[in-house]
Amino acid sequence: MKMISAKSSSLILSLLATISFLGCGGVSSSPVTTPASTLTGSSLSGQVKGGQQPISGATIQLYQVGTGGDGSSAAPLGSSTTTSQSGGFTIPAGYACPGSNPQVYLLATGGNPSPGSGTSNPAIALIAALGSCGSLSPSTFINVNEVTTVAAVAALSPYMTSLTCTTAPTCIASGTSDASGLTTAFTLASQYANTATGTSPGTSVPAGDAVPSTLINSLAGIVSACVNSTGGKAGDGSSCGTLFTDSTPSGGTPPADVVTALLNILSNPTSNLTPLFDLLPSTPPFETVLTAAPSSWAIGLIAPAAGTALVDFGTPQQIIRGFGASEVFFGVLPHSQFDELYGESNGQIGLSIMRVQIAPANWNTSTQTADTTQWTPELTNAQYAQQTYGATVFATPWTPPASMKSNDSTIGGSLNVSSYGQYANYLEAFVNYATNTMGVNLYAVSVQNEPDFNASYVSCLWTGAQLDTWIAGNGSVLTTGANPVKLMMPESDSFNLDESDPALNDPSAVGNISIIGGHLYGASPFYYTNAENKGKDVWMTEHYLVPVSNGTVTAMPDAIAMAEEIHNSMTVADYNAYVWWEGPNTNPNISPQEHLITSSAVPTYFGLAMAQFSRFVRPGYFRYNATATPVSGVYLSAYSGNGHEVIVVINSNSSAVTQPILIANQTVTSMTPYQTTSSSSVSQLSPVPVTNNAFSAALPAMSITTYVQ
Repeated sequence: MKMISAKSSSLILSLLATISFLGCGGVSSSPVTTPASTLTGSSLSGQVKGGQQPISGATIQLYQVGTGGDGSSAAPLGSSTTTSQSGGFTIPAGYACPGSNPQVYLLATGGNPSPGSGTSNPAIALIAALGSCGSLSPSTFINVNEVTTVAAVAALSPYMTSLTCTTAPTCIASGTSDASGLTTAFTLASQYANTATGTSPGTSVPAGDAVPSTLINSLAGIVSACVNSTGGKAGDGSSCGTLFTDSTPSGGTPPADVVTALLNILSNPTSNLTPLFDLLPSTPPFETVLTAAPSSWAIGLIAPAAGTALVDFGTPQQIIRGFGASEVFFGVLPHSQFDELYGESNGQIGLSIMRVQIAPANWNTSTQTADTTQWTPELTNAQYAQQTYGATVFATPWTPPASMKSNDSTIGGSLNVSSYGQYANYLEAFVNYATNTMGVNLYAVSVQNEPDFNASYVSCLWTGAQLDTWIAGNGSVLTTGANPVKLMMPESDSFNLDESDPALNDPSAVGNISIIGGHLYGASPFYYTNAENKGKDVWMTEHYLVPVSNGTVTAMPDAIAMAEEIHNSMTVADYNAYVWWEGPNTNPNISPQEHLITSSAVPTYFGLAMAQFSRFVRPGYFRYNATATPVSGVYLSAYSGNGHEVIVVINSNSSAVTQPILIANQTVTSMTPYQTTSSSSVSQLSPVPVTNNAFSAALPAMSITTYVQ
């Protein structure tokens, strides 16, 4: 691992030699000679907050970095303004940015963190590093808070120190020899924190690197107690006073503002670690944070060595709703089948989602009732799985009743337009029967299974336009009924966007949709931009693979193939759920074997691959960024939730691999591996120690290993 900073270590060491004596002590460099040109600045708006509460009456001043050498005075641009009761501010256009597109930053000083109290805090000094003047526009919104301040000071600290400037927040500058370095430092600040949102990480982080967001959030939380107070001085016992005491360098002058305190902390990153950490509020204003004092407050991009996998638990990606299987075309099954599928103990698969069929039932249009005997068997199975193991249950119709269709058959044909309303009532009747009679709380109902596949079994064809029309006019019957459920569509055979885009693009339909479901027959997992941009969950709701034997036996290559598909579904497609075809099995001679368990409730290799994810990545967990393919043939994904961190590693190579793994933004001391090979089935191994958030994963040939903290 290497920490990337804005300037060389030799320069930083020279700064440390003087920072102990002056709040802005340091080195100098030759002044910059700037071209005689001027940019006219645009209007800007934003908000200043202390933690999550607005700061009113703060003075807002835009600055151009100085050119008289490192730490020389920055130049104010235009007139200052003050924040409103809500912490908002506007800087009018027309200020001049002299020079060749200079770097600018925003400084907020003073102000009242408790609007209405009338008390200003003179210790408040918050910064947002904005970048080049020419990059700003009227649409630029700036959140100034402790996170942007930590990010700015961490990146710009080498340029905030000199022997002549004693007010750190207004002393950001460079000389001729390092002007380009200051520009790079502003880029680094933008990677540490996003000034549009006031959160970490920022934007344009180099691929493969990570921002130490938990460290940044922790420091931001530490200084927030001072910001959200009436101020204080070192030694007076106040929140600010304690911060200033703990951030005073040995033999140095105590700081009097938040920026100078941070500059001291980051310039002396191993001093007073525990006292400073103890200032973190019990309810931190920014998440996530450290759980214990670090070994250093030094902040830099985390860049793993070549071949090392980086797991970044800093920013969550998609939420995981669960992993599951279909329970379709079965009668009432033995409980042992569902114990094996949904139990979480050793040897069990740990599914959390069950897909059931809305079997075609005769519908009485006069009484608006159905022959519910067709629905009882699968709901009986769902009842056991949900009441015993908490399974999430969703239901899919393979066809509407024949009486509603163009061909008066449950096979093929299409739904009559005249029956659109009846079909909605029919689906609602199923929901009410499941809930009120069978005690099954349905999570979602799908409009149709594979509307684009002309099957020779129970089926119904829909175009994307027909689905759009039905959902726009009838979807709310399900989403706002007596027992509301989420609406899923279209469950296309191959994630065919032509089936879902019309409804997603229709303002009258899109609000009724919660989940875009799809199958992977003839398709590979992909990121569905339109659905994601509309805020929809995307679920893979059916697929199976044919075993390499093409018979009744599965093997480790089958597990690897399935695990890779799950991996790609999570890391490439960002799916929220992965649902296999059939989970249960009642036929001991079924061929090809496509189920997760055998008829005697023993996991197949497909079931073992599923268990490596489903037992350990539980509903409500989030996926986190990780190096998806650190070396050829090795695939890695990471998850966290409920106080656990989970890393799933697949080695598809024919030889063993030792894979170095570096963990960022989470403190991990030990991970327990669970491993499947040709000779082991999700077997628990001895815990692996994690030192300085790094460990080596021992991956046998053709293996799947799940590491859990």
